[in-house]
Amino acid sequence: MNRSHTSIHRSRLVEQLVYLDEQLPVLLESYASQQKIRMRTKVDDYVKSMVKLLELDDDHLATSLSEITMIGSSVRLRFVEDGTHEVFKVVYPKEIDPDHNKISFFSPIGSQLLLRSRGEVFNLQTPDAEYSVQIVENFN
Repeated sequence: MNRSHTSIHRSRLVEQLVYLDEQLPVLLESYASQQKIRMRTKVDDYVKSMVKLLELDDDHLATSLSEITMIGSSVRLRFVEDGTHEVFKVVYPKEIDPDHNKISFFSPIGSQLLLRSRGEVFNLQTPDAEYSVQIVENFN
């Protein structure tokens, strides 16, 4: 990845940190207290991870960004049971578009994808069922 792409990614990470700092109280208003605590913890973990990424040199940053799911990432999942694939894009709540698999990082699926690594296999819990999935690809 060239220097200008890395600079763009750094700017995007900083923008995310500013957005979360400014908007998190508003975003959490509609959640019940237990959900609010869970989501706050998830966002705090995300912020810590983004701060660590910003401390990396350009080469390590580029590598790391291709490995993890963050806000703005598209993620190709493979459903282990039947081998089918599905792509989701993790976005801010105001950008959701279910018809195009753009899901909020606060949604049940989006929150489980956040900070997951390429190659990782885990049980994805949905309101209807639980699926064993593998992250095949992250594209940021």
